[in-house]
Amino acid sequence: MSLITFLTRVHFADGVLEDALPEAMRRLATRRPLLLTDADGRHEQTLARIEDAMAHSVVLTSFPKLPHSVTADRLNAATQVLSAGECDSIISIGGKTAMDFGRLLAAKNTGHRSHPMIAIPTTVANVGLGPVHMPGITKPRTAALPAAILCDATMTLDADKQTLAANGFSALTNCVEAFLATAYNPPADGIALEGIRRSALFLEQAVAEHGNLDAHRELLAVALNAGLASQKGLGGVEALARATQTACDISLAHGRLHPAVMRPVLAFNAPAVGNQYERIVEAMALPGQKHVVDALSAMSSRLGLPETLTSLKIDSARLDYVAERAAADPANLTNPRHATQADYRTLLDQAL
Repeated sequence: MSLITFLTRVHFADGVLEDALPEAMRRLATRRPLLLTDADGRHEQTLARIEDAMAHSVVLTSFPKLPHSVTADRLNAATQVLSAGECDSIISIGGKTAMDFGRLLAAKNTGHRSHPMIAIPTTVANVGLGPVHMPGITKPRTAALPAAILCDATMTLDADKQTLAANGFSALTNCVEAFLATAYNPPADGIALEGIRRSALFLEQAVAEHGNLDAHRELLAVALNAGLASQKGLGGVEALARATQTACDISLAHGRLHPAVMRPVLAFNAPAVGNQYERIVEAMALPGQKHVVDALSAMSSRLGLPETLTSLKIDSARLDYVAERAAADPANLTNPRHATQADYRTLLDQAL
């Protein structure tokens, strides 16, 4: 079992769930966990593995499957379930919704009692370390880091090709933006570049060879790199994608919005990044590509991801509000080039 101790405890290996989950529960002295799932984690085989890995004496409380857009009322309801069930921990299994919801819930001091969270990602997009964003919860809230993350690539094999492509490209985007972020963090830069390198090698292979465990493992490593590197900050692509998803109540994961907004945002940032784009292209090592915008756009096109926002049929009356939210998003604070609400309004027009 491979153990990584960086920010938190990360168990990373194929089939590690059955060994790492009991170990994490013993270490955290938890016997009454609350199980959180979303659509990415709500699979019979997945849940069966979770239950089989627990000791028989564990009392498991399950919360109803989380929808894509979670409101503050749902968070309050989960807090009540924690108390009523006398739960002493949280197990989040699934994608970004389950990870972010679990981190918000773990940060709440329910009855003066802490509730450590164990994250079990089932996608290659989010392992529970990146910025928390829940479209239905607009008020800023404190989020806890998971006490343990169990990265088991065998848990990610249920995703269809389209979802896998979107999730993988989302992690790649976060690596790119973390590398470009204005904060000074050389270790994060190295982690981000390594994530970019792995994405170029394995993302398209994983989609083309659906179910290839080796490729899934590498993409899960990219998601881990993205989560670690994003502690440095992100940028305009993430800010604009999150704002579009929230303001327009779009149910699909914001990772599917990344390719559509990436080209105009990266073009906007170009005057402020020095030689960083060249370093990204060098890390991708894609033949015939000399510019990062062309390289990333070509990859997203080969993956069949949407290249514009046109298909979303966004109400034009909402565009000014989207631009306002993007400018106010925390990710905008570390964008390489200062972007105003007016700038984001122009970028939206280009993405459409």
